[in-house]
Amino acid sequence: MTTPRTDERLAPAPEGYRWPELHRLVSTCLHAGLPVLLRGHPGVGKSALAARLADDLGLPLIDIRLAQRDPADLCGVWFPDRDAAVLSVYPPRWAIAAAERPALIFLDEINAAVTKLHQAAAYQLVLERRVGELRLHPETLILAAGNLQDDEAIVTPLSSALNNRFVHFVLRPDAPAWVAWARDAGLHPVVVAYIERHGVDALYAPAEGEPAFPTPRAWEMLSRAMADADARDHRRLAAACVGVRAAERFYAWQRVFESVRVDRLIGRGETIDFQTGRGADPSFAYAVIHAVGAFLAEARSLSASEVANVVRFLRSPGLDPEYVFLCLRLVRRNADVFTQLRGLSSFRDLARDLVGLHPLVVERRA
Repeated sequence: MTTPRTDERLAPAPEGYRWPELHRLVSTCLHAGLPVLLRGHPGVGKSALAARLADDLGLPLIDIRLAQRDPADLCGVWFPDRDAAVLSVYPPRWAIAAAERPALIFLDEINAAVTKLHQAAAYQLVLERRVGELRLHPETLILAAGNLQDDEAIVTPLSSALNNRFVHFVLRPDAPAWVAWARDAGLHPVVVAYIERHGVDALYAPAEGEPAFPTPRAWEMLSRAMADADARDHRRLAAACVGVRAAERFYAWQRVFESVRVDRLIGRGETIDFQTGRGADPSFAYAVIHAVGAFLAEARSLSASEVANVVRFLRSPGLDPEYVFLCLRLVRRNADVFTQLRGLSSFRDLARDLVGLHPLVVERRA
């Protein structure tokens, strides 16, 4: 008898799933009406995933942070009904909303030091789909989230009965997915470039005796803080958001990134020799590509000479095709500039040289 072969691409991931995989898996479970419990490191993107799922499903998101709620906010307030000689319940407003129309209830921080009363309310909500006597709408969905037990966060184990009512997934830090999201969200190009260059080890690193440490949330905070800050304060802001150790590494990268004179490369047609000296350093080459790509992605339009200089730059001595593809991925975010490039015969010549290596640059018919 032959043992069935396991397809490794479909096998479970004990360390957790990347964002795109988890988005698909959780969506499937929610569509089936199954409650899901999502665990992951602090700041890794659990709340963002909940918001994305609610948007995809076309449902209002009811965000309930259990650790910050009194049990009465979850199960309602009891009051004596003297006429009926019984105790009745005033349900909370969120429960009324979830009973009147479909919604996605997000029980965040479900294992963050919640009491047995919190868990009892959550159990009634998940198992019986009701709050007191108030029944949830049949199409209301439930998603919960919590931290991992090995994180330096207070975690209260859930009862086996409550655990058994959930479909369980772990969200792991995912640098490519975060970079794609951050770029669409308009986060600071230096931060985005840094994470894309250094990967998941830079995106998330456990606390090393500091209150601030790198997480997807912390990098977003730094990006937003840098947007309107004086450049002299960037280093201090980085330390405050991601910790001193991570801030020093980021600041060293930022200095390289900001040393790139895009105005000379695109405005004057200067080139860099990526075969010798500083140009041969992969980190420097990556910084140059991101600086040029970020500039072109935001440019309104280019003059004829500037468009020609872009092609000249992409032909720089020793510039690896991988970096050319990366730069063009960034430029493609700007349809106007990319159209200008495609109108040049020199760019089409470049495309023909590269098209056998990668289909990104232009369609074969262009």
